[in-house]
Amino acid sequence: MRNTDFACLKFVVRHVALVGLLAGCASESGQTGVALPTGHYEGPIRYQGTELRVEFDLREAAPGQLEADLRIPEIEGWEMAVPAVSYTEPQLRLGPLWPGGIRLSALREGDFLRGVFALDSVQADFVWARRGQAAARSYQEGTMPATAGLPRLTVLVPQDTAAQHPAVALFADAAHRGAATARAAQLARQGFVTTTVTTPPAPADSTSLRAAAAVLQALRRHPAVDTLRVGLWARGTAAAVAPAAVLAKPKAAFVVLENAPLTSADETKPLQVLGRQRIPLLGLYAAADTSLNARESARRLRTAVSSRRGALVRSFPQADANFLVPGRLSPDGKWTWPRPAPGYVRAVQDWLKK
Repeated sequence: MRNTDFACLKFVVRHVALVGLLAGCASESGQTGVALPTGHYEGPIRYQGTELRVEFDLREAAPGQLEADLRIPEIEGWEMAVPAVSYTEPQLRLGPLWPGGIRLSALREGDFLRGVFALDSVQADFVWARRGQAAARSYQEGTMPATAGLPRLTVLVPQDTAAQHPAVALFADAAHRGAATARAAQLARQGFVTTTVTTPPAPADSTSLRAAAAVLQALRRHPAVDTLRVGLWARGTAAAVAPAAVLAKPKAAFVVLENAPLTSADETKPLQVLGRQRIPLLGLYAAADTSLNARESARRLRTAVSSRRGALVRSFPQADANFLVPGRLSPDGKWTWPRPAPGYVRAVQDWLKK
């Protein structure tokens, strides 16, 4: 099982071909003897009187294989890994990108990329100019070999001067794997070693809890990891594996839960063990996520852990399932592009640094 599952910001694009930015794989160019359009590109996207500058790095990760990163500097938190890229002269194709599938199709025209960038029914033409070589990523993908009871794990390791880094194992069900993958890349850019695991749809049992604890143990053995700073991050129904933080030896340094559905007080009881073991917990809820009752779930989690030191539960108004505030038109007809919920990126960064 390959753990290239994760999740990030949703867009839909139409152009000569409908394409997507997929976090987690690489595609061959499909041609031989063709110069790939690698480089650092910059340019605007415009819609309804609003202009945003985009930076796009396209590099050859391996012979014939492309990967890319897309950034919107004006919006905090909009830096996205785009590992699945294919090129068939002269068309560049990119697959769905967390958290909602930015979709983009472009034609290469010399040192320019010309295409369409869109959100739902909103389409924005663009022309991006090549401005030099693409910068290297701030992290590198690697693997940890399979061990008894565990598949081979894919890890993202920061490329900086630190000898050891804090680490996070991210767990998500199949519905949220894209978001988890994107979150792992985001954390790797912030200096965390990360790995991701897709959890089965069934409720957690002793076997799945032991397997989750084994992932934490395996991550702790990675030479780039600070063994005392390994945490567990779970999204959606995968929150059921959170008690594995206690089974790991030593126990996890922290737990982060995103949109954990808690439909009854009984479902919070397994999480109370985290408080008894004094494991810091951060609960995050997107108030406009329609896949769960975010308000009640947040209330139940807050009741269960509010008396514990190091516990924090936060809700973000108007944020959808991917912690984005959707794009909209103002009364004067000006378009506001979707963006991370106000305060979300900073809240997570500050809490993890404690």
